[in-house]
Order: sequence, then structure tokens, then C-alpha cells
Amino acid sequence: MKREAGKLEAIPSKRLFHSIIADYDLNRSLCELVDNALDLWSLRSLDRVRVDIDLDWNQRAIHVSDNAGGIDEDDLSVIVAPGQTTLDPTSPSIGIFGVGSKRAVVALAEDVKITSRRMGHRKTFLIEFDDAWLNDDDWLLPYYEVDPIAEGTTSIDLARLRIQLSEAEVDGVKAHLGTTYAVFLADHHLELYVNGSQIEPTAFEQWAYPRNFEPRDFKFKLTTPEGDIVKVRAIAGLTRESHPSGEYGFYLYCNNRLVARDLHDSTVGFATGQIGLPHPDISLARLIVYLDGPARAMPWNSSKSGINANHAVFVALRDWIVRVLKEWASLSRRWSGEWPQQVFRFTSGSAVEEAIPSFPETRRNYLPPLPIARSRYHDRVREANEEIVRTKPWTRGLHESIAAVDLIFRQDRLQEKNRICLIILDSTLEIAFKEYLVNESNHEYSDADIRSIFAKRYLVEREVKKYVQIRGGAWRKVRFYYDLRNKLTHERATVGISSQQIEDHRALVEEFLNRLFGLQFEV
Repeated sequence: MKREAGKLEAIPSKRLFHSIIADYDLNRSLCELVDNALDLWSLRSLDRVRVDIDLDWNQRAIHVSDNAGGIDEDDLSVIVAPGQTTLDPTSPSIGIFGVGSKRAVVALAEDVKITSRRMGHRKTFLIEFDDAWLNDDDWLLPYYEVDPIAEGTTSIDLARLRIQLSEAEVDGVKAHLGTTYAVFLADHHLELYVNGSQIEPTAFEQWAYPRNFEPRDFKFKLTTPEGDIVKVRAIAGLTRESHPSGEYGFYLYCNNRLVARDLHDSTVGFATGQIGLPHPDISLARLIVYLDGPARAMPWNSSKSGINANHAVFVALRDWIVRVLKEWASLSRRWSGEWPQQVFRFTSGSAVEEAIPSFPETRRNYLPPLPIARSRYHDRVREANEEIVRTKPWTRGLHESIAAVDLIFRQDRLQEKNRICLIILDSTLEIAFKEYLVNESNHEYSDADIRSIFAKRYLVEREVKKYVQIRGGAWRKVRFYYDLRNKLTHERATVGISSQQIEDHRALVEEFLNRLFGLQFEV
């Protein structure tokens, strides 16, 4: 049995505005307002649009203005009515959900004023509301005709902010806008200013071009279940510098707007059994995907701050994304430890175009066979000195100390790695002097002799000089780095040690180990 029992009133409560305040930070909210201007610019086919953002932390106020064409009187309700929009979801716009700008202004401020004058129209209209209006049940909102502002302009004034502003926050906004709208800024379709400073684009296509492993450039189309056509342009490769803590993995632009960056989680295959878990060794791998098509075909969430992993377009692309990223992650891992020689020095070149005539029917591999993995440095040093260690077992710890310095020196996450390396290198050299005197000099030293000689470093060096001729400049450097180490332990101020000094000191110690024992390190 089914019969109508009554009707329910489904008018939403204004509490829905407050429910989303926590979901919007400063960056996300300001981007919604810039998105609105870009959509109006696109709708009106203007040459370019300018957006000015002023953030006043003293007055706790924000002012945003644009010249994107203004809002028609008949469309003023779109400003405040959740779900209402003038945009066609089949158009290549940024806005689609009809909620972004509403929740953005409410999330930022208690007092909101929006003034707009449509291009070619005489009248300027004002809408204003505050928390008092948000807290009652009346959805009617008066609007006013006010003194005219420039044609085609919309101005938003936000007061009694819900957030704290600071100079650091302003710097963060500038950086965020520069990355989010880099394509629009680079194409000169958008002029964006924050507190009078013009925002410059920050792009992520900073590729390395090692021979045979240049970036791959893909272009193809896919069709959604609704029949929408989405154009895909993607470029994948190795970057020119490592980012162990982030800035690698997957990047997504939808209709030229950045939606996701440095994504390296299970959403795009960074998991066991696929690409592998996130790790510094694969931090050169990057895939940037640009999608262009109807707004409803874009796999973004409602705030355009991340991927909707369940969207049909992303589901269609995911296996291909994982496959491409896996190739570059494998190459990054294969060359780990040799990036400066194998990757970073190749700073120029051209991407290789890869045709995909019929997606999802694609090739399984886009790269040539990966280069044979070169053994780790410590393995190569061990193999090079295996015969020496067999006859002189006291040298094993010496060459392993150099391997330990090599490993520590490459750890970007260790802030004091240079200090650690200095201590190991100087200790290794002093131990080498002892091992040489005891085992190589053909002179019998008693324990008392060794204790007496090693009470003072200059006595050690004087004793070794009796048996080994080494260039004088090398001994002066030994003294310099010994004094530098002493400063770490015997002076109140902590001395700074540069990476160049560590590289020089390591070469010095390797020279002595080669001269004293024949150990090899150029492997």
C-alpha cells in the first residue's frame, strides 16, 4: 500500500551556513571569490580579469574587488541562496555547486557587504547581511540601490572577521594564489594583487632531461557516462631537485585551476603492491594532469581543494595514473644515491610526445627498460677493498666509516649532519694513524708508548710523518679540521660547518687512507 500522508517542508535552515565555517580557511575562502570572478570573465568573454585582495589585520577586514563584468539585478539572489548558480554545469567553468562563495564569505566574516554594477548598466546594487540575519528563519533579504561604482565591478567587504590575520598569513595567501592560478596568471588572463603586490605564477613543471628518460607528454580524450568530452593533457618525469617531505607524486588541474598537488597517498597508488609507500628515494617522480571540459565532468570536491576519488572521470584515469607514476618512481628509486650525476645535471631538453589514440586502450609501458641498478656506495667500497681487508682486517672499520659518512651526508632530514660527519671523519683519521703505527710501521710500540703519543695530536702527526711522506698542504688541512672539531667540544659557541668543508675533509681523509693502507674510494 502507498498513499500520500502529507507534505514536508524542505526549506533549509540557515544553520547550514554555520555548519561549514570550520571547513573553510582563509586560502580556500579567497579562492572561491577568485573562482567567481574567473567564471564571470569566461562567461562574458573578456580579454582578462583583474582581482584585488586587501587584507587588513589591524582593522580585521578584507576587501575583494574584480572587474569581471558585475552581476545582473535579476541574479542578485545567487549571491546568498545556497545551490543557486547562473552557470551551466556543461560549460567549462570552475564553479558548479552554487555554494562556494556563500560559505566562503560567511566563513570569513560576521558582516558581509557585496556591491556590484553590471557592465553596460546604470544602477549599482548592494546586498548586506550579518550574523543576526543568519540566525533567524527569514530568507527574505533586502537589496539596495547605491551610489554607482565602476561598470563591470563587484566589490566585497568583510568585517568582524572570524579568523586572525597576520603578515605571515598574507605571505601564505600570496604563495597559495600563485600556485592555484598559475596557468591563468602565466597566460595573462588573470591579474591578481594582494595588498598591492602582483602575484606571479608558480608552476611545477621543473623537469630533468636525462637521455632516454626525458619527460613524457600525453594528450588524449575520454568520454564520461553522461557523454561529456574531457580533454586530457598530462606530463610525467623526474624533477630537477628532490623533495623528500613533499612536492612529488600527483598534481591535478581542472579547467586550468590547481585542485591537488604533491599527492602521494593511496588515492593515486602510493601503497604496498602498487607504486610503493611514500619514501625519499621516489621523491623525484611527478605526474601533472590537466583536464579541460564541462564543470560537472571535473573530479574535484565541492570546495575544489581536493580530488573526488569516486568521480567517474578519476575512476577512469586512476589505473593509468598509477601505471605512469610507478614507472617514474621506479626510475627515481633506481638512481637514488646518484641523482646529481644521473638526473640533476640534465637541465634542458624536450619532452617526448606519447600518442594515446583511444583511451583507455593504452600501452603498458612508456619508458625504455630501466637502467641496471648500480650497487650502493658501501657495497662498491667493500668490494673494492675486499682483498686489502682480507690481509689487513684492521682496515675494515676505516673504509666502513667513510661509507657511513656518505650515507649520513645524503640525509636531508638531518639538520646537524655536517657536525656528525666532521666528528666521524676526524675520529677515523686518528684511528687510522693508530692502526698504521701499530700494524704498518714495522716498529714495536708498547701500550704505554701509544698512550703517550696519543695524549697530544701533534705528537701523533709527528710520529706518522717519520714513516709516510704526504704533501705538506694535506697536513695543514688535517690540523685545520682537527681544530674545527675541537671548537665543537671546547667552546661555548657552536661552530658552523659547511657542506663544502665536509666534502673537502672527506677527500682529505680518503687520501690518507689510500696512502697509509691502499684503500680505494673512487668506485
